[in-house]
Amino acid sequence: MRIIIEDNALPLLMTSAIEAYDYEHKAHKNGKGSSQLETYGLLWGYMIPSKTEGGQDKIVVTTCTVETSALRHQDWVEPNYDSIQAKKEMIEQYWPHLELVGTFHSHPYKSLEDMKNREGPAWKASDGDKLHWPHIHECIAYNQPGLAHLIITVTQLKKKGWAYPEKQYDSFCSGYSFVAGLKKIWLTSYATVQDVIFEQDEEKTFSVIKGVDLDIPSLQTRMLKNNI
Repeated sequence: MRIIIEDNALPLLMTSAIEAYDYEHKAHKNGKGSSQLETYGLLWGYMIPSKTEGGQDKIVVTTCTVETSALRHQDWVEPNYDSIQAKKEMIEQYWPHLELVGTFHSHPYKSLEDMKNREGPAWKASDGDKLHWPHIHECIAYNQPGLAHLIITVTQLKKKGWAYPEKQYDSFCSGYSFVAGLKKIWLTSYATVQDVIFEQDEEKTFSVIKGVDLDIPSLQTRMLKNNI
């Protein structure tokens, strides 16, 4: 599966994760707020099935929306499924060239030291992520053959810096890490697909797949041009 993030979607992906990280979110003006929260959103675009045997299906992300009704915490985020369904129905009605093609959420960490104390690479999916993605695929996008799922991992640096985007991947995910100002960011992609369709009872199952390749054509160009 090849996941392509177009330039229009990239600013909202990055700024929504950084906003939830940097700024306090309050239920009301005089209430207690919290920062370094996770955030959650939806990916919109279209899917191009492979036209050759052994070729890659492609999910093209052209824009995204933030789920402001999601319950946010520093260690988890819980989307509102009714809100997701309402957005899906509205966009399908008024923007028929777009379809729901995935989700994104953030993983905030106080520091690089905090990340290193976690078991395994912190920019990868948690066990909860791997359970959530097939579930939301089944509940919200039952007829969609594939969905992309992005994780935006954010941590604070002690000194302002810059680093050219570095490719990172394993058998299940693909992504980039880069430094922008006082933040280090990892943008990691996964995908879920429909498994075998049982024609008799028309049941479908969904699972996280191997062999994902993340492609963000504008990322390296923008990081290079605007940090020299």
